[in-house]
Amino acid sequence: MAKNIRIGVCSYSRKGQNSGLTVPEHLAAALDQVRQAAAEGAELAVLPEGFAYQDGNPWVGNFQPLDGPVVSTLAAEAKRLGIFIAAGQPTRVDGKKYNSIVLLDRRGELAGLYHKAYPTIGEMEDRVGIRPGPGPVVVETEIGRIGFAICYDLNFAELRLGYRDLKPDLILFCSAFRGGLQSIWWAYETRSYLVASVLDPAGLVVNPVGRVLARTDVWSQTATVTVNLDRAVVHLDYSNRNLAEMRRRYGKDFDFEWAEAEGVMLVTGRGKQTVAELMEAAGWEPVDDYFDRARRVRQEALAGRPVKTGPSPW
Repeated sequence: MAKNIRIGVCSYSRKGQNSGLTVPEHLAAALDQVRQAAAEGAELAVLPEGFAYQDGNPWVGNFQPLDGPVVSTLAAEAKRLGIFIAAGQPTRVDGKKYNSIVLLDRRGELAGLYHKAYPTIGEMEDRVGIRPGPGPVVVETEIGRIGFAICYDLNFAELRLGYRDLKPDLILFCSAFRGGLQSIWWAYETRSYLVASVLDPAGLVVNPVGRVLARTDVWSQTATVTVNLDRAVVHLDYSNRNLAEMRRRYGKDFDFEWAEAEGVMLVTGRGKQTVAELMEAAGWEPVDDYFDRARRVRQEALAGRPVKTGPSPW
């Protein structure tokens, strides 16, 4: 059953331009992109890390409370447009400085708050004093389970693996760098849609098998795309045995996207049945369950116990 959400990537950037804009002026220009995304049907718009602080030192005097002027302006716009807005913002919470993502819901209320788990060394040094956040954060919202990452976070496997276990639908990546290969791998390994809004301004939306669905660039810093959260990633082993039959029986209600080089496929629903119901009817298992089964069989083999022959994977 389709569970579609339309996402707007707003990679607002004046990077390297020395524009001379003030924080309120950057904020106003960024909100123009948010309005463009909303006009194209976006239910969620995502702005980059430090988007309002692209002239001068982003950390000098810019750590604001959650009811400060930047977050309050974003909240008012989220309420006016009736959409979710996520944005990178330096915050001060309980007297501590953080590099954060704030998520505002359709009512302009705080739906999620993430503090960068792995700040750079420079961010943590005394001259800036940013505190690390505790780790992965996933929030339940009406538009799905949402996780977060900021810039340098993308380099740390422990954070990525934490999200893999938490199983978000979306990971919002607000950044000053592109992320490149890491963005693709995060989407693939967490089986999530990764939404990258970056100052470069080369933003991305990547699906759970690592395929890029939308991009932003210097010509168009805003892109909108619809993603389907009713999904599963399935290994081609064993599922390939009855895949042709399942396509004949259920092809009107489901899409099957092959990632042959990776040995997996992405299944999404668009009819009345859910992907979970298809998986049960087909006798398929999610790819991570299959990998866990392989680990258990490996332990049996390492222990010298015979591994019973089962059906062919093909």
